[in-house]
Amino acid sequence: MTSAVPFLIRRVHSAIRGPEITATKEDFHGLLRLAGGQLVFQWSTAREVSRVGREILVARDLGPVQEVSLPVAGLAGARVRWRFLPWPPRWQLVLRAADLRAFRALAGEAALLQEHPAELVLDLRRSDRAIAREFAAELDFALAEASLQAAEGQVELSPGESSEATSQLPRPSDRGSV
Repeated sequence: MTSAVPFLIRRVHSAIRGPEITATKEDFHGLLRLAGGQLVFQWSTAREVSRVGREILVARDLGPVQEVSLPVAGLAGARVRWRFLPWPPRWQLVLRAADLRAFRALAGEAALLQEHPAELVLDLRRSDRAIAREFAAELDFALAEASLQAAEGQVELSPGESSEATSQLPRPSDRGSV
């Protein structure tokens, strides 16, 4: 059974233009899970725009659910960390890419921005810390399985070669004789 990890990415932007102040807050509420060799991201964007000038206007918008699937082979691993700064302190799930193009599909219109192109940092609620650790372990296991399958595929011998190779292996009776 795979874990589904809820996450949050928050962006805040403010601008002062003449007598008007505009503040935009975007929250990307999402879910991350493993499904058949793919890392599936689903998220929805909640946007709040506040304008203060002669009037105070607040507009709220909830975007549609978006989904992006990435191959697990493009990842190098995941870990859960406690981040004290910048304030406020929080738990984070850090996904590491094996290829710089791995997270490029997430940086489109939804702008799930990352601090580094080889890392995707997702904020977690305190209650989701154990689920995130379980997810990181499942991802590491999936990466190890994929690596093992790739190694077995490279070493695979044809039936004729495998019988020749096994005939050259020492037999239990040969071990004692010198």
